[in-house]
Amino acid sequence: MKNLLVITLCFLSIAFIAKAQTKKPVKKTTTTTKTTPAKTTATTRTTTTKPVATDEETGVKAAKQTKTNAGNTSGYKAAIGLKFIYGVALTGKVFISKKSALEGILKYNGAGGLGSNIAFSGLYEYHAPIKGVDGLRWYLGGGGHVNYFSWKDSDVDAVTSFGVAGIVGLEYKFANLPLAVSADWQPGFMISPSSGFSAENGGIGIKYTF
Repeated sequence: MKNLLVITLCFLSIAFIAKAQTKKPVKKTTTTTKTTPAKTTATTRTTTTKPVATDEETGVKAAKQTKTNAGNTSGYKAAIGLKFIYGVALTGKVFISKKSALEGILKYNGAGGLGSNIAFSGLYEYHAPIKGVDGLRWYLGGGGHVNYFSWKDSDVDAVTSFGVAGIVGLEYKFANLPLAVSADWQPGFMISPSSGFSAENGGIGIKYTF
């Protein structure tokens, strides 16, 4: 319960950071028009004027470009990083489409001094942006889970378990940095050799993005 409370607080912290990063002062631009007296000569000349882009027009163009790039909700193609709380995990993520990604998580946990726990999860994840906060997304998905546990007491045989896992989380990608922070929970259900529910997976992550 304590770890779940920490993850929940981290969810809220990421949302707060993302909202603070999004709020930027808007600069107001004013335009002034200068008129110069026309010079007259004995010979009449025909002159042509080229249209000059105004602040309003450039703003419209920038808005169109932003809208065009809005389809890429990931903000990056791949990432590698670390995840904490339920042990220490190495995580790697690769986007296979604009909103879909594959993530592999390799975790180590000392199991409170009872032994060594090594687990691997292979997950498919769906990502979607949160409106109003650039760079902030929620994601959920699922996949397979393998867990190997060896007791500190060498007289007890090690156990390898197989099962399925789900994931739900929140991620924020910094606009000007190749970094993303996340908080997620990864519940699992072990199928073999014995069945049972596992909630001690997931955590707080930081990734370097490509």
